[in-house]
Amino acid sequence: MDTTFDFDEWLDAADPCDAPNVAALIEAVESECEFSGFKAERAANGKLIVSAHGLELKLVLVSKEAEEGFVRRIHARFVPSGMSADVAAAIDHLNDHD
Repeated sequence: MDTTFDFDEWLDAADPCDAPNVAALIEAVESECEFSGFKAERAANGKLIVSAHGLELKLVLVSKEAEEGFVRRIHARFVPSGMSADVAAAIDHLNDHD
């Protein structure tokens, strides 16, 4: 298993690319679950391991601060300022149906 602690390295490799995938990634991390191609699971040592379907590289989040920092980094890179990821995904969905 290839691992990284670098948020941007993992996000570049996983490339969530659209608002629904970004929202799914945030949901997986915050809920420690598998959701829409992303998975976040707590290891026995307490670290959160984040993965994406079809990607061998895993992101290791070593603390609650790292988990919160990762979600902030996702927002900074992919979510319009002042908007939640869910709202951005809903807008994206509406725009696709126009």
